Amino acid sequence: MAAPDRKTFEAAASWYVQFQSQSPTPAERHAWQQWLNGDPSHQAAWNQMEQLQRSLGALPQDLTRRALSTTHQRRQVLKWMMVLGSTGYLGWNVQQHTSLGNVWADYRTSVGERRRIELADGTRIDLNTHTAIDVVFDGRQRLIRLREGEVLIHTGKWGGQMPFYVETREGRVQALGTRFTVRQLADSTRVGVLEDRVTVTPGDQPDHVRQLSAGESADFDRQNVGANHVYRGAQAAWVDGQLIVLDARLGDVIDDLARYRPGVLRCDLASARLRVSGTFRLDSTDAVLANLQATLPIQVNYFTRYWVSVKRIG
Repeated sequence: MAAPDRKTFEAAASWYVQFQSQSPTPAERHAWQQWLNGDPSHQAAWNQMEQLQRSLGALPQDLTRRALSTTHQRRQVLKWMMVLGSTGYLGWNVQQHTSLGNVWADYRTSVGERRRIELADGTRIDLNTHTAIDVVFDGRQRLIRLREGEVLIHTGKWGGQMPFYVETREGRVQALGTRFTVRQLADSTRVGVLEDRVTVTPGDQPDHVRQLSAGESADFDRQNVGANHVYRGAQAAWVDGQLIVLDARLGDVIDDLARYRPGVLRCDLASARLRVSGTFRLDSTDAVLANLQATLPIQVNYFTRYWVSVKRIG
């Protein structure tokens, strides 16, 4: 079979962008199926789209958050898809054109994977889904550079007087003999403290230091540290492969589940407002979706294995 040409691949990417911005109607789904069946190269191009979904999880969060609301944004996403998908060397292109690959990180996890490592000083680090870190112990400091994702850190006792830092795109977190989580968000960093204390320092405002104690969390960017919030141990239940929620918005639960499966998972505004409580297994998101469908007025639709939407019914 001949490889798809640029025009065919651009058509496949256009379908992807269209359905990423909104759930397909029956008519759109039929039109897409007709296009898919129209030529073997169309199927090959779409298979490449799904390969990209499996490898990256989805489009970058900062792009999907904007809901592709302008022509410019749609063109930018299409360009991004073309750059990554128009060659068979997917892994190389991911590393070159987006931070999502992080193939050169010291330690990393793929979508849905969790991992625990132990460092020379006795520090234990749990890596959540789609996480990448570097470790720098140079005799002056113990530094963890969080490239992407989320970690839970239990600092070791054999580091002497060397300070322990976690560095993100927004600044630094210093551990003061503690157990805490750090998550890299699209435009900020989220810190939650389970034991003892940490200090948070925005990168561009080193004088704006905030200390957080056990049971507290805060988000910060390069300028400021946000308000303190209550931080409960259940929020770090991902370490044990669980998502524990109490009277949470279904939209927030779906967003959390989406982090643990490749492809696209989203819900409409009506279902997002529903409330849900429970303990869910992160290694079986399809089963979780089936359970939610059985207990809530929602319909879970699988457009493809890697493209799932949730809609309210009734």
